[in-house]
Amino acid sequence: MRVRSFDSLRIFACILVVLVHVSAQGISASAVNSGAFAFCQCCNTLAFSGVSIFVMMSGALALRSGKEASVRDVVRKRFLYFLGLYFLWKGIYLLFDLLRAGQGISGSSIKQLVLDLIGGRGFYHLWYLPMIAILSLLVPLIWQGVQKREVCLLYLIPFTVLALLLPTLFYFEFPFKYLLKDFLGQFEVSYFLGYLGYFILGHFLYQWKEEWINGRKAVLVVAGVVALVFGCIFGVLRSRADGVFFDGYSSPLSFTNLLTSSAIYILFLNHRNRSGKSEKAAKDCPPVKNQPENRPLGQVLAGLTLGIYLIHPMVIEILKDCGVFIMGDMAVLGVPLYVVIVTVLSATVVFLFKKVLSMIKG
Repeated sequence: MRVRSFDSLRIFACILVVLVHVSAQGISASAVNSGAFAFCQCCNTLAFSGVSIFVMMSGALALRSGKEASVRDVVRKRFLYFLGLYFLWKGIYLLFDLLRAGQGISGSSIKQLVLDLIGGRGFYHLWYLPMIAILSLLVPLIWQGVQKREVCLLYLIPFTVLALLLPTLFYFEFPFKYLLKDFLGQFEVSYFLGYLGYFILGHFLYQWKEEWINGRKAVLVVAGVVALVFGCIFGVLRSRADGVFFDGYSSPLSFTNLLTSSAIYILFLNHRNRSGKSEKAAKDCPPVKNQPENRPLGQVLAGLTLGIYLIHPMVIEILKDCGVFIMGDMAVLGVPLYVVIVTVLSATVVFLFKKVLSMIKG
C-alpha cells in the first residue's frame, strides 16, 4: 500500500537531505562573514526540514487508521529491517573509509573494522536508521491511542513547548531564563519527546488533514515561511557574532524547523478526492494498492529515495577526492548545481543496482 501524495513529498524531502550535506560542505569551506557562508547557512536551515518530513511520513504510514500492525510484523518488517540496513551500511562506509585511507585488507584492519562495526558510531547520516527502528517498536504500543485526536494532542503539546519552543527561546535573553532552563533540565525532555513527536505529528496532520485547508493551511504556510526567514537571519547574525557556525536552527529539534517542515508537509498532502470535493476524513481516502506494473515516474523516483539517502554522502566524498566537488565563492550557483549532480548520480547508482537485483531474482 502507498499514499500517492507522499511520492512527491518523499522526492522533495530527499532533495532537502542532500542539500543538508552539500550546504554543510559550503559552510566548512567559507569564511563566516562571507556571502557564500550566509547563503549556505540559509540552505542548511531549510534543508533540515527534510529530516523532520521523513519522520513525519513514517509516522503517518505506520500509525494510519486501519493499519494496526502485529508485533511480529513490526519486529520483522520494520525493526529488524532498519537495524539490518544500519549495520550493513555502517560496514560499507567503514570499508569505504578504509580504502580511501589507502590501507590494504589485512587481519588487523579487518579486526578494527569489526570492532568499529560493533562499537563505532558509523557515518554521520546513518543515525536515522536505528532511530526509525526504535520508533517502530512503539507502534503496537501507541497505535490504538493515537487514533484519537485528543491523545495525539496530549503528546504533541508538551513536545512542541518543552522540546522545541523553550530550547529555541533559550538562545535569547529574557527574565528568569536561567531559572527556567535549570528547571527544564531536570526532566531531560529531549530523551522522551524528541523524534517521537514528529512521528506522531505526521500521523496527526495526515489523519485529520481535512482540518488543514483554506484559512488554517494559509496560516501554517505563512508561519513556516516566517519561521524559516527568522531562522536564516538570526542564524547568520549569530554565526557572525560568534565567529563560528551557529547550528541552533539547523536541527529538526527547533521550533522554527517544526513550523517550516509542517508547512511543507501540509502543502504536499492531497486534501481532495478524485471528484474534487474536500475529503470528510482521512479514512475515506485510504492508500492505494501498489501495483508493480506501469508505475508512474513519480512513484519510481520515490522508490529510489531511501537508496539516495544511504549512498549520497559516499558520492560527495568521491567527488571531493576527485577534485570535482569544490565550493567556491559562487555558492549561489554551486550549491544547487552540486545538489543536482549528487542526487542524479546517487539515483542512477541506486536505479542500476535495483535493476541488477531484479535481473538476478528473475
